[in-house]
Amino acid sequence: MAVSAITRVPFAMPNMPARPIYTLSDRDRRLLAYDALKVWIKPDNDNVRRSGKLLRVAGRKGYMGLTSDDAIVVGTGMAGNAKPVIKFPGGVTGSGELPFHVPNFILNNSGYFAAIVIKWDAAMATSGVAYQFFAAGVDGSPTDIAFYMLNNALNLQHGDLTCSTSSVGFVAGNCYLVWASYDPVTKTPMVGVNSVAPRNWTGTPPTLEAAGINREVVLGGKFNPGKTAGTQMFLGDIAEAFICDEQMVTADRDILRAELLGDIASLYGADFTLA
Repeated sequence: MAVSAITRVPFAMPNMPARPIYTLSDRDRRLLAYDALKVWIKPDNDNVRRSGKLLRVAGRKGYMGLTSDDAIVVGTGMAGNAKPVIKFPGGVTGSGELPFHVPNFILNNSGYFAAIVIKWDAAMATSGVAYQFFAAGVDGSPTDIAFYMLNNALNLQHGDLTCSTSSVGFVAGNCYLVWASYDPVTKTPMVGVNSVAPRNWTGTPPTLEAAGINREVVLGGKFNPGKTAGTQMFLGDIAEAFICDEQMVTADRDILRAELLGDIASLYGADFTLA
């Protein structure tokens, strides 16, 4: 009996990543079971395709990562250079080259939770340079979202307003799990690093309005206003990136946030410790 009208072929179509066949661990099964997890980008040997300048990484939840900057590559990193990672060179993408983004995934004023496993490049500057973890919107737009490190602090920006922590003690060459979340109902932002507990904001943080309108999420950078290049690129490796379309900041989500971060971190015991 026919069960599908979709023709199956035993090879990848041109310019598209092959459909990967994963061996799922218990950790991966738990993460995949969470419905609010919409983006899970993790380079593996069989889900990466380079065609000229274009780099595509097939996602584990349907959305893929895409860049046309040939300076962004997939290599090895984390402890002992043992894991596939996406390597970002810092600076900006060239003219006509798009940053590493997630086509068709837009936050659009919704709540969100993002967690990213990183390793800083040895040349990372702990002051004076803004290194993007993820962004949604357009650089300089009043509806822009940006999560980044500047002056060794975590910063979460919505439009023209930014909440900042004090120094979190990042060290060049080291590995971390960074995360950010936002609840549009209570207008509450949270960020953290290597801990299930959030970092305190410095002073009295401004009230962040919901943001992220009409532009795809970018990992390790931002779109320029014309969406023809990228700015403020990350410098180092991204091993995994997770984005949910709901908040993880209210008290009823504390246990779930801790479980998600614990599952993510469980693969990286040689890289960092989750408190």
